[in-house]
Amino acid sequence: MNRDFSNVLFVGPQNAYGGIGAVLRTYKKNMHHFNFIPTHKDHSKMLSTFYFIYSLYKINIFLLRNNHIKIVHVHSASKGSMIRKMMITLFALLYQKITVFHMHGGQFKAYYSEMTWSKFIFRKLLNSAHLFICLTEDWKQYYENELGIKNVLVLGNPIDVQSNLLLKSLGNELKLLFLGSINSKKGIFDLLEYLETNDYFKNGKISLTIGGTGEEEKLLHLMHASKYKHKIQFLGFVEGQLKQSAIESCDVFILPSYFEGLPVSILEAMSHGKPVIATHVGGVASIVKVNQSGWLFEAGNFKQLDAIFEEIIEGKCAFENLQVNAFNIAKTFSSQNILTDLSRVYKKLLN
Repeated sequence: MNRDFSNVLFVGPQNAYGGIGAVLRTYKKNMHHFNFIPTHKDHSKMLSTFYFIYSLYKINIFLLRNNHIKIVHVHSASKGSMIRKMMITLFALLYQKITVFHMHGGQFKAYYSEMTWSKFIFRKLLNSAHLFICLTEDWKQYYENELGIKNVLVLGNPIDVQSNLLLKSLGNELKLLFLGSINSKKGIFDLLEYLETNDYFKNGKISLTIGGTGEEEKLLHLMHASKYKHKIQFLGFVEGQLKQSAIESCDVFILPSYFEGLPVSILEAMSHGKPVIATHVGGVASIVKVNQSGWLFEAGNFKQLDAIFEEIIEGKCAFENLQVNAFNIAKTFSSQNILTDLSRVYKKLLN
């Protein structure tokens, strides 16, 4: 299928760490024409404000000079990101462009529930876009039922999938891997606290490798204070071959988040055939299927991990089947599949 994206302007954050940044990098890697203007970088709040104003200027100039642009596709997280992207959506509508509002934010429900009179404005603005994209069917139902958005479409996050699956047998030690932002919302600090109480971890049957950036000083402090620090490794921010190696070396990927949309980190791990332990939040349950591709537990209820670890370590699960199922689910999110679907969406909008 011919996938021509030359008449689309993409707008979103340009950061090295977040899930939206990963999605946009995958777009860029797999598109012949990728017109992109970033609205946010990993700056301080003051610098971010000036950067956004400059981005509005760049979008204005770009649309004036490039009449062939028909669609403006904005990628948004929650909170401040969402306000910025709604402003850009209105800006694009003034230029009579087709607008696509792509919501990635896992914290939107909490953010929206705290609103009062501004809920009406948010609903109006989100409905002004020609198309509203979310990440899973559960999110679609939420936006339709709670916000009354009518033009909602589900589109998953694209990933590059490995060509072949290499099955891995469990050894004497269960090797867990966490990749993500180092902060309390991702649950990593609570996970470390819980592991101190788990008998398997205390007896050397579990190790944890951590990759990411954020509150690194707090993480290192917790690690150094642990009696079992020799079972915890911190890699810092990982990308490229180092990330590939970290995923390939682990047995199970773990993400104990309190908020998520559709985590790219989980999809990337599954693309290597890694079963996943994750919390039942956001769209996670649409890809982490209990007894098929992994295990789910309630956010914050870490004692539920006792039974999960027992099932894995005592050989009570079909570990090879879990790897195959995880890989097969990840293949449905291949960049080729997702971008082909996106191309169809654009053609429908233009027609």
